[in-house]
Amino acid sequence: MKKTCWTPLLIAALLMLLLQGCASLPPPSQSRQADTSIAASTGTALGRIAAQSVPAGESSAFRPLPLSAYSMDARLALARHAQSSLDLQYYLLQNDVTGHVLLQAVKDAALRGVRVRVLVDDMYTADSDGMLLALAAYPNVQVRLFNPFPAGRAFASTRWAFSLLDFSRVNHRMHNKMFIADGAFAVAGGRNIANEYFFHDKEGNFLDFDLLLAGAAVPKMQAIFDTYWNSPHVYPLHEIEVSRETPQALRDSFDKLVADGEAAYPTPPPDSPDLLGYRPLSGDLSRPMPLKMLYGHVDVFADNPEKVGGRAEQGDDASTVTSRVIEAMRAARSDIALSTPYFIPGQRGLALFGELRQAGRRISLLTNSLSSNDEPFASAAYARYRVPMLKLGVEIDEVDASQLKQLAMRTTGVPDDEAGAGDAKAASGITASSLKNAVGRSHAKLLVIDRRSSFVGSMNMDLRSSRLNTELGLIIDSPALAKDIFGLIDGARASGTYHLRLLEPGDRLQWISTGNGTEEIHDHEPEVGLGTRLQLLFFFPFVNEGLL
Repeated sequence: MKKTCWTPLLIAALLMLLLQGCASLPPPSQSRQADTSIAASTGTALGRIAAQSVPAGESSAFRPLPLSAYSMDARLALARHAQSSLDLQYYLLQNDVTGHVLLQAVKDAALRGVRVRVLVDDMYTADSDGMLLALAAYPNVQVRLFNPFPAGRAFASTRWAFSLLDFSRVNHRMHNKMFIADGAFAVAGGRNIANEYFFHDKEGNFLDFDLLLAGAAVPKMQAIFDTYWNSPHVYPLHEIEVSRETPQALRDSFDKLVADGEAAYPTPPPDSPDLLGYRPLSGDLSRPMPLKMLYGHVDVFADNPEKVGGRAEQGDDASTVTSRVIEAMRAARSDIALSTPYFIPGQRGLALFGELRQAGRRISLLTNSLSSNDEPFASAAYARYRVPMLKLGVEIDEVDASQLKQLAMRTTGVPDDEAGAGDAKAASGITASSLKNAVGRSHAKLLVIDRRSSFVGSMNMDLRSSRLNTELGLIIDSPALAKDIFGLIDGARASGTYHLRLLEPGDRLQWISTGNGTEEIHDHEPEVGLGTRLQLLFFFPFVNEGLL
């Protein structure tokens, strides 16, 4: 093992602390304009399709997008058909093939005269600043950053080092996710824009969920986007990052960068339905209207961007997305089915579950196991609550990483090497064998109450979502959608999870797997490597649960 020399590192850290006093955000530009969204119009193709797809007497229309290929197809189809505006708001917009293919479609729309606004949280832009600068060099494109780091921007480590004395600010992030086209259609849910959210990563991939929306829900989402876009916590990219390249050189570099996205996401066959019976949006947009949709009322809400100032850190802000969801859970009359990748209820959440169980409400939870969780500290914090929840009668299932991966590969259409040899997706390098070592994970943030109403959004059931990050949420009153979502949760639970049980007397846990058709009993958390166990042993005791 190479011995670490700590002296240079300590000197560097001290220098950064001394310099950090000079690291501050620039004052807001006096020339910054407050932009507003462009309303839907039947003068655009998407506006006409949306108007025809929401029947009289219905407020909103929506269709579930459980499969990554169909979810990306929806975004690309909307970008390619847009005529007036595209608004994108994301926690993570990665500089990888997934980010490239989407931004290429967005750039092409801008060249057609479409107004493009891209709002990205600054947490992970160390690797994507160059890509975003190049995108912003095109006409009709604006890029802004939420709560940016002021210095050391080339690397994530230096960003944090130069912000140590400003940690209380930069620790608050924008976790919202939405995509709006022509004010007519929107896509919202749990997916960030990165390979692992669209089954294109060879190390680990997430099963997730989005909604395609039309009708009254969309202008509500536009209003939320405008609130963030014009917030004093949002800065135009060019005020934070300056390039020495000419605009034409930046545009040339962008075209070269995103060229690898052309073959990565082939258009799905237009008559091929997903597992819920919906065909790809790209094909549907060319058919006679209306679109196949579900209908109902959608309550759209989001955290105020001022949450970055710490207004929710005590957990008592009734305006947060988390508080709205808790209110909906308290109104349950029979049962609650919850799916969340990261689950840290805290003592208040545990008390809520006790209250609901005492009132006779059935509660089932689907979350990641330690082996499937990409945030092991969050999984370790959740582990503190498993025994108390089981004693309350909460039903708990944890993701079996290997089984969920197989389920995902079956449902996302990843070809095997021989059968997919002529398939465009195989040509992009995504095949069964290329993903054989990838971990399967859940990233869906879903809630079904009384088999009638559903929550879809960006919010995890953890302390970071409730107190630190901003979130977007939708509560949809639709038994048909609730049935679809419950079926997806139940299918994942039956095919790719460990069911937890508590042995009496005592507090000993067991994990029961039935993924291979036979019951297997584990007395310890399954599939957890030595490296993860050592990481938790030595570092987790020093981690504040409130940061997770």
